[in-house]
Amino acid sequence: MQSQIESTAPVFVDSARAGVGADWQALWRGAWVIFRKHLYKFRTDSMEIGGTLGWPLLWVGTFGLGMERVVDSSTLGAGSYLAYITPGIIALTALSGAVNSGMTLLEEKIKGILKEYFVAPIPRMSIILASTGSGMVKTLIQSTMILVIALLFGARLTGGPLQILEALVYLFLYVMAFVGFSHGIAARAKSTGSYHMLLFVLNLPLLFLSNALYPLASMPGWMRVLAYLNPTTYAVDGLRGALFSAGTLPLWLNLGVLAAFVVLCSWFGLRSFRHILEPQ
Repeated sequence: MQSQIESTAPVFVDSARAGVGADWQALWRGAWVIFRKHLYKFRTDSMEIGGTLGWPLLWVGTFGLGMERVVDSSTLGAGSYLAYITPGIIALTALSGAVNSGMTLLEEKIKGILKEYFVAPIPRMSIILASTGSGMVKTLIQSTMILVIALLFGARLTGGPLQILEALVYLFLYVMAFVGFSHGIAARAKSTGSYHMLLFVLNLPLLFLSNALYPLASMPGWMRVLAYLNPTTYAVDGLRGALFSAGTLPLWLNLGVLAAFVVLCSWFGLRSFRHILEPQ
């Protein structure tokens, strides 16, 4: 009897391992199919690309260049005012891209496409994984385009390859957090109107109540308190320090706040997505 148990035990272990491997393969295969579908729609929809980049381009081409002769850039620690506000414009672009990512999930929910995903032979977590991945890729592409345009307009990088990698970490964390948040809002929203209204209300305060356009030291006390509570402040400061050597906050503080924000928003997004799966 003992010999039979020993001879069959490895079979059960291998079967369990094969089951886990099959689950992971199904998860990634399903996510990859939906991910490609989202990117194909993004690649063929010029209005989505242009609409996301339109407002940030106005900031670069008008506000950034127009304020060059008004603002004394030597007091900002950056080479120019355009270089100073470029990280803020990148954060604004990332936020807009994250909102569009949630909009994709909401449209699929309203049109009934999510129900088709639910009956497909894929793990349901593939849906949120694909939506998160496609949202992050699209947003990183748009943010990179904004940086390139700012460089063409005269902003000058001061960091090397390691600093550029550091900036990508800040941008990755910021995008991941707001993609999770937008998915949570999309999962709970009943219409596109309510979704856009809520995120539009948050959009401008996240920009203006941060250090995106002006330094923290120049703010009134009450405004500075709100800026320190705004995660955009830490993303912008991290990007500004890595790309243009003009950051004012410690690296550990920027990374710590953004990492905690990612955990909170990802938890909210997953919890809201599970709400869709519950029988109504």
